[in-house]
Amino acid sequence: MAITKAVRDQLLVQARHRCTVCAEKCFELHHIIEKSEGGGDNLENLIVLCPNCHQHRYHRSKEFTPNQLRLYKQQLKDQNEIEKRLLQNLEEILKLLPTASPEDIENRLKVELQEAAAIVSPEKSPGIYATIQQTSEWLAERDLIRGGARRAIEIEWEIRKEQEKRKYPEIKIKSVDDNALRKAPDFPCAFYLEFMMDRRPNSDWVKVFMAEWEMSPYDMKRKTRIQGDRIVVVVPDSDNLQEYADRAKRLVESTNKRVHTLGFQRIDQIYEQQKRTALEHFDAIQSMKARTRNIKI
Repeated sequence: MAITKAVRDQLLVQARHRCTVCAEKCFELHHIIEKSEGGGDNLENLIVLCPNCHQHRYHRSKEFTPNQLRLYKQQLKDQNEIEKRLLQNLEEILKLLPTASPEDIENRLKVELQEAAAIVSPEKSPGIYATIQQTSEWLAERDLIRGGARRAIEIEWEIRKEQEKRKYPEIKIKSVDDNALRKAPDFPCAFYLEFMMDRRPNSDWVKVFMAEWEMSPYDMKRKTRIQGDRIVVVVPDSDNLQEYADRAKRLVESTNKRVHTLGFQRIDQIYEQQKRTALEHFDAIQSMKARTRNIKI
């Protein structure tokens, strides 16, 4: 039995013709449970993946498990529902225009944008992101945001700053994958020990983690790397494995702390400077417009 057009269309619409894992635009369908292992062509057993996530990350690198792919599908479903409610809320704000005060409209819009920052990005949700930006601009053009277009610029940069911070959620170690224990080639009694994190950290978080590892004062510092959502450590079979778990946990905690203090301070500085620049350009243009009104032709 082949995948029906109805099932294919439903999958692609749900995923917005993007990879469910990384949101890449190119895509192909993947069986979560392979057909050779009894998996079917039904909607529940299929997921939209890009060629890289499908062929390299899943089949070659074994980065994902079937259960993890199901979680990605569920997250996509949850996100779609949240975005639907967000659009409904924006429509309600527009309906309030004849009766609500500009202050109330601005406050409600800002709340919606701040909540949306947790889930909405130009890459994963281009349609909803554009709608949010257009709504803010629409209100500003009609002076329905207190302060008009200038205040809209401030709100936009505040949301951009919040969105950037949301890229660095707190990471936690959730378990040890005893099924991943395998021989490592480093020395005769070396093995790979893998700690599973509750999410895949971004590349900047990984860089901070590795810097924390380099600076850590451990007596026996074994080779360590981040692979996907896992911390992989090369250990000898004679070592105390609990110590490695405790060290990994401390490293994750110190990385979170460093990212959420120094990292967030840096984000604040960068985005505040960019907001000031945008406002200076806006004020300069407004000043020029005012001066042009005095030009006689």
